[in-house]
Amino acid sequence: MADFDIKSAAMGVEYDSRGRFWNSKWNLHEGVLAQYDLPERVSLTDSTIREGEEAPHVVYSMEDKLRIARLLDEMNVHEVDCGFASINEGHLDFLKALDTEDLRIKKSAIARIDLPDFKKGIDRIIEAHADVLLCALYPTPIPGYDWSDYCQRVRDAVAHGKKNGVFTSFWITCTRWEEKYALDIYRAAIDEGADRIKTAGGGVLTVPAYKRMVRLLREIAGHAEVGIHAHNNYGTATACTLAGVEVGACNVETSVNGLADGAGLAAFEEVVMALTVMYGLDLGIKIERILELSRLVQEITGVEVQPYKPLVGRSVFLETPDTHIEGILRARIQKRKTKGFIEPETIGQKTSLLFGPSALGGKSIELKGQEMGMSLTREQVEAIIGILRSKLNTVDSLSEDEVEDIILVIVEKSR
Repeated sequence: MADFDIKSAAMGVEYDSRGRFWNSKWNLHEGVLAQYDLPERVSLTDSTIREGEEAPHVVYSMEDKLRIARLLDEMNVHEVDCGFASINEGHLDFLKALDTEDLRIKKSAIARIDLPDFKKGIDRIIEAHADVLLCALYPTPIPGYDWSDYCQRVRDAVAHGKKNGVFTSFWITCTRWEEKYALDIYRAAIDEGADRIKTAGGGVLTVPAYKRMVRLLREIAGHAEVGIHAHNNYGTATACTLAGVEVGACNVETSVNGLADGAGLAAFEEVVMALTVMYGLDLGIKIERILELSRLVQEITGVEVQPYKPLVGRSVFLETPDTHIEGILRARIQKRKTKGFIEPETIGQKTSLLFGPSALGGKSIELKGQEMGMSLTREQVEAIIGILRSKLNTVDSLSEDEVEDIILVIVEKSR
């Protein structure tokens, strides 16, 4: 009987044509794909600057904002959220400053239309050359208004934007609104020619509820875009964003590292890579600079991500288990790529090995020596492990360089 190739069975996946990552065939099953109604194109609006500044203790200088916007532009991100430029002078100044930059990224700004003189606020945004006007209705009681008056205000705001030739979007914090009123108000925006309607509000919906909501908005939207702005209250922001795209939402809003007020917003790096890898969508974004962008935002804000933050955390590609280290060392020796879920260099990361107690039970030391061009004897391996165990009584781990130094010492002594 022929030997069973368990390696092939355990890695029956679809590889990216450039070898950057692989996708599970479970994702590609016809029964799964049949559930999707993916848009032809997905655009991304990044809110690291606006939402990020709402995070506690984060204060951007104008140059900070421009540094982030320039890198977003270099990465081909489609749109940047410049904030509440209708009422906030700092946000308006940033919108104006961005207009003087030679960038391709579209500039989006928010107008609060529940406030008096909202048309003047819209005019401020248009005069500052925003590419996208986002009309936002917050549930502010207005004396003498009945429901039809609020709907009319939405129509007036959208019509004012469209009359001035600007791409006009609309949102409410719909995840907490009564469904009837939410759908009425979105219809009012579409009736006046809104180019996009967006979800907004806290991350309080389950994935099925989010899908249903997006489907309803698509029915209302017709040929207009449906966009997503999902917060992360229960850790579901990325899941709900992806779910919305599955049923046809074509604009997603994110923040680098998930930075925002409260529990944060759907994270740029998670959404971009999940759409690229698992859904096969080409966003046109330069993903090889994702880590650079994450580190820039951490540097500017002083808000470090947790070490195990998906994709950009410092520990994500820092391998410690013995089986992982063995696989990586074998791949290096054989000059082939590892079988991780993604090649770290794809997003600017790199694989590093960290030797702790869990790395001393298998063939890691023997393979490390082999990679160094040395065929270690059993006695040499045992001596090296003995030194490592001794050192691990006072430190939690040893770097690859430190292990290499110990191997060299033992080999030299054996001569």
